[in-house]
Amino acid sequence: MARVISLFFLSMALMLSCSQEKEAEATFSFNLKQLSDKDYPDNPDIGFRSGDYGELDLKFGQVVKSDTGFDLIVVSNSGADTIAFHSLVIEEFIPTIPKYVQGKEYLEHISLINQEWNRNQVKFSKGQFYTTYERIVRADIARNCLNSYLWEMILYSEEDGKALPYDHVWFNFPGELYRELFEEKNGVPFSNYRKPLENWIDPESKFIDLNSFRSVEMELEVSFSDHSDKMYPVSGERLRKLKEIISPSEFQTMRELQSDSTSFATFSPPGIYDRTDPRLTELGRIFKLDSAFVNRIKSRNNDQALIEIGMIFSDKADRTKTKLILGGLDPDLFPSLKEDEANMGWKTSMGIGNHSFYESYDEQRNKKTLSSPYYGLLLDESDKWLDSHKVGIDGPLIHLDAHDKQKLNIWLLSFERHALVGHYVIKLQDSLNL
Repeated sequence: MARVISLFFLSMALMLSCSQEKEAEATFSFNLKQLSDKDYPDNPDIGFRSGDYGELDLKFGQVVKSDTGFDLIVVSNSGADTIAFHSLVIEEFIPTIPKYVQGKEYLEHISLINQEWNRNQVKFSKGQFYTTYERIVRADIARNCLNSYLWEMILYSEEDGKALPYDHVWFNFPGELYRELFEEKNGVPFSNYRKPLENWIDPESKFIDLNSFRSVEMELEVSFSDHSDKMYPVSGERLRKLKEIISPSEFQTMRELQSDSTSFATFSPPGIYDRTDPRLTELGRIFKLDSAFVNRIKSRNNDQALIEIGMIFSDKADRTKTKLILGGLDPDLFPSLKEDEANMGWKTSMGIGNHSFYESYDEQRNKKTLSSPYYGLLLDESDKWLDSHKVGIDGPLIHLDAHDKQKLNIWLLSFERHALVGHYVIKLQDSLNL
């Protein structure tokens, strides 16, 4: 009898040990890093943040698997204070190959590269996270644009009716979990793309067949005008980041930024702007807008009726041609704004199936990369892919004219969205209704 009891307790101990081991395998830990103004002098939030910015002492974090998703939890050094995101759908932060480019090796590469190397910052409002810090009214999680694992968390408090940055921490998302999620989502080994996702490697410039993304149903009749000889509205993010423009040191129009001599503060690990390392551009490519077109299209990803905008530029010497193609666009998402409200326009990054730079948690969950019809590409005169990062264009910002719904305003966001480097109005003779 004693032997039976002994075996029973041994069995229970082994079961408990296995259970604890399984639980440990489902928990991924990381450390948090905070940066002082001395550490990060080019922080664009300086002058635009809470008076008590940086007073928290967040040190540690964990991602824990659960039956309903993932729990992401960060705690203070003392362990007394917590911020937690429960049942988090974290998979949508992971780069995903859209359905319509699956099996097309080069397009798979370009889609994954541009998703990982463009920012996706997601806003969580009250009720979508838990915290012991009463002052926190909003918490953002950002997968920044440097490599597979560099992420950030920005916390906000309310002052004078505005949500202002209250603290900012940087961390390495657990690599093992990232790679596991990548393979689950894409059905391909992470090792196939590990090198360019972990450390930027310039992709080859190859031919892009736009018919991979859509079929053209109709070309709309349009006229266009270039408004780049004006200054863009310096507000919101553009106001905070004005100091990140290195060259020219002074300018009055966007045209003055359309030069290969334009440079910006670069973005460096763990996710900070650095004016001591100027990022050069090829913005001279967009000096002159030669032509523009708008197509009604049908997406090959979901058969949705959408539009495609095309713009062809030449440089100042009229030698180099550059095409900007923006497709899979739903005009119902474009707000109607005045030009001085442009910074509130619809925006997203260059790439294939990308999420926006900034979006709410609900928006991120509802816009799946796998089925996204969006594509934004820079091409040369032979329709070969151009690296938008090297050119210095992060993506489009689009809105309808406040008084004329057939006028499309297209602004171009610079590298890291420090500035707007072009403004164009396309007038359609036909309605955009699809």
